[in-house]
Order: sequence, then structure tokens, then C-alpha cells
Amino acid sequence: MKDLILDGAGWTKRDDLYDDFFRAVGAPQWHGRNFNALKDSIVNGSINAIETPYTVVIRNYDRIGPGVKQIASDFVDLIQKIRDSGSPVDVRIECSK
Repeated sequence: MKDLILDGAGWTKRDDLYDDFFRAVGAPQWHGRNFNALKDSIVNGSINAIETPYTVVIRNYDRIGPGVKQIASDFVDLIQKIRDSGSPVDVRIECSK
């Protein structure tokens, strides 16, 4: 399973998370910025340039800005739920060293 590396250190607003993830998967510009759209593109495929299987690795999780912490946590939960439903995707968080 390949790793898609995201860096939470620069995330200060909600769009930073989406921008980072969309860059990592090669999402089209028209990709929706909500969890339903994320789930659809991960589970159903044929939208992003990078398809599952992959692990989303969020580095510097402890440095995510306070305005983004909740959505980052919700994003981790979403990926775990998608994984638990049988899709070949996973998530790993890493704190700064």
C-alpha cells in the first residue's frame, strides 16, 4: 500500500486540509469540498489520479492549527470508517519529532 503524505504543520484553515489531500490524490479542480464527495471519490474511484489502495499519512498532526483540529479529527474518522467498510485505504497520524 503506497503512502500519501500530508503535512498538517501548515494547516490553519479548513481548505488547507482539502488542498493537501487533493494534491496528494491528484483530484480534479471541480472535486467537492465535503466528506460525502471525499467518500465517493475514495470508495467509488474514477475521479482522482491516485486510486486506492493507499495510506493517508498526516505528518505534524500535533502542529495543526486550532481552527482545523476538529475537521482533521473528523477526516481521520472518515478514513477509518471507509477502511472498516472494506475499502483498501488507511490513515496514520504522526506527530512532530
